[in-house]
Formats: sequence, structure tokens, C-alpha cells
Amino acid sequence: MGRLSIKKYYIPGNKFVGLFSLIFFLVTMFFHHTTPSDFSIIHIVHYYMLYIIVIIIAMNYGLIGGILASFVITVSYAPNIYLNIFELKHYHLRSFVEVLMMYTLGIFAGFYSQKLYLEKIKVQNAYKELEAATEEKIRMEKEFAKSEKLRALGQLSAGIAHEIRNPLASLKSAANLIKQGKNVEQLINILISEIDRLNNFVDRFLQYAKFGKNETRQINVENFYNELLEWLKLAIKSTKEDIKIEENFKCDKNTFIEGDLNNLKQAFINIFLNSVEELRLNGKKEKLIEFSAECSKYYVIFSIKDNGSGISESIMEKIFEPFYTTKETGSGLGLTITMKIINEHGGKLDIVNDNGAKFIITFKRVTDENIAC
Repeated sequence: MGRLSIKKYYIPGNKFVGLFSLIFFLVTMFFHHTTPSDFSIIHIVHYYMLYIIVIIIAMNYGLIGGILASFVITVSYAPNIYLNIFELKHYHLRSFVEVLMMYTLGIFAGFYSQKLYLEKIKVQNAYKELEAATEEKIRMEKEFAKSEKLRALGQLSAGIAHEIRNPLASLKSAANLIKQGKNVEQLINILISEIDRLNNFVDRFLQYAKFGKNETRQINVENFYNELLEWLKLAIKSTKEDIKIEENFKCDKNTFIEGDLNNLKQAFINIFLNSVEELRLNGKKEKLIEFSAECSKYYVIFSIKDNGSGISESIMEKIFEPFYTTKETGSGLGLTITMKIINEHGGKLDIVNDNGAKFIITFKRVTDENIAC
């Protein structure tokens, strides 16, 4: 058998309450012993006051406190019961019953106060464990956030280094060849091309690093859709690819969204470029881009879908990461910038595979009462 813990039977109560109870007991016993025996009513009052003392001690010091208080009080109140415990007379019966009642009260009051105390200890221990676990969780979350920041910084640095190193290598090689006087005109064209490549990368990186919206205003959805459609047609025409466009506009003329027009155009252009590039390299005979806009009571939903190869699940998880690209000449910032712009405008971007890649962009619609006159 294991050792019994005293905490199961004793409560380390308040010393002031114990001192108060002792004084209360001594005063009561003084009046009890100094009051003539024929004043029975007063003695009954004294007895019930002793009950109160037992309850106070039991509640403050637990089961052991209740039993000890019952013993001390009954010995002081009716010592003859203990002296004649084995030879009780009939006139001792009342006192004996009173002693039993005192013990019963002390044991039950002590038992229930002890139970409440042990439950309180359990709750405090559980709270301490929870607090410790919460602190540990917060610490781990901070460490994780720190490691994620370092990982992102490392990824960002590696991406920048990769994008800059290749054109720098080409510039260095071309400069060395020019120094040797070899095919100068062609090499100068290479220099210009690589410088343009670096400049384009810097522009896209600055766009990625830029936060917030510049000129927020209400944008007519129909006009916005038509401008994007014209841009898509020009982009396809410049590739000289036979790519068909299927357009579908299902919104009222006076439908508006809110945001920065140029930033939103850039977000859509990045998706268009992605789809056009996919179809250009895909090799399919029939090439199609579907561009649609639908409006509900609260939302405007744009959809851009191509009939290319779609996006594999492994790539889907990384497609919005900075500098992640599957293209040899891509910077890996296009879709990252797109997601960033859409998020800044309170929108939502989803990608699904539907016989090709389908981009679904959702914005909150400006309600009729908020439309500018």
C-alpha cells in the first residue's frame, strides 16, 4: 500500500480563523461553566455556539480539523462521557447523543470541505499545467515564426542571387569578348538584352516588395472587364499563336468593385501571361482561354481558364512562393505579386484543375448605396 498523503485529510487553513475560533471557544466555555446549571436555555445556546465553532474549524482545516475540534469541545463540554464511556448511566444518554452529534457534524463538515479543497488543488494544478503548456506553445510559435522568417529570408536571398547571377555572368563574358575585339555589335546587343533583363527583374521585385494600395476608387466592372479583354487579345496577337478567346460577361452595367485600378490590372495581366505562355509551349492544336465575369448580390467573380496541362498537386503548394518557377526564363514573382495584390484588396484567389488551369478571383461588390454618383 502506498503512503497516505496528509493533504487528503488536512487543510492548511488561515491562522487568524484558527485563533478567532480558539478565543470564541474559550469565551463560550467560560460562560458555560460559570452559568448556573438551572439556566438550561443558556446552556443550549452555548452548545449550538460550539456547533458553529466545529463547522468553522472543519471548513478551515479539513477532516482532521473537524475531528480534533469535536474531540476538544466534547471533552471540555461533557468530560463525564469520556470518564464513564464503558459504564454509561441513563442520565448520560443525552450527553452521549450530543457528543455523537458533535463528531458527526465535525466529520461531515470536514469531509466536504476537504473534498472541495482537493478539487481546488486539482484545478490549480491543471491551471498551472495549462499555463506552462500555453507558455511553451507561445515560445514554440515564436521560434517557429522566427525560423519561418529566416527561411523566407534565405529563400528571398537565394532567389535574388539566382536572378542576378545569370545576367551578370552573361555581362561579364560579353565584356571580356568585347575587350578581345570579337563580334562587338552582337555582343553589345547581348549586353543590352541582359541589362534589360536585370531592369525588368528589379521592377518586378520592387512591385513585389511594395505594400498597400495607391489610389483606391470605385471601378466599373464592365469597363474593367473590357479593358482586360483587349489587353489579352493584344498579348495573344503578339505571340502569333492561334489562341481563341471565349468571353462571358454576366454583370449589370452599374456594377462596381473598389481598389487600385493599375494594381488590379497587373494582377490579371500576370495570370493572362501565365495562361498564354502555357498554351504557347503546350503544343495542342486547339488552344483556348476562357475569360468570364459573374456577379451576385455581394460578390464579383472573375474566371480565367486555359485548356493547357493544368497544375500538378506538387506545384500547386508552391506556386505562390516568391521566386518559385518552372520556367527557364521566369522570375517566379508573377503569381506571388498577383496573390499579394488580390489579398490587399480583400479578394480571394483559387486555382483548380478543370481540363487545364482555372483561376477564380473573387472581390466584394460595392453595394448600391455606396456607389459614387
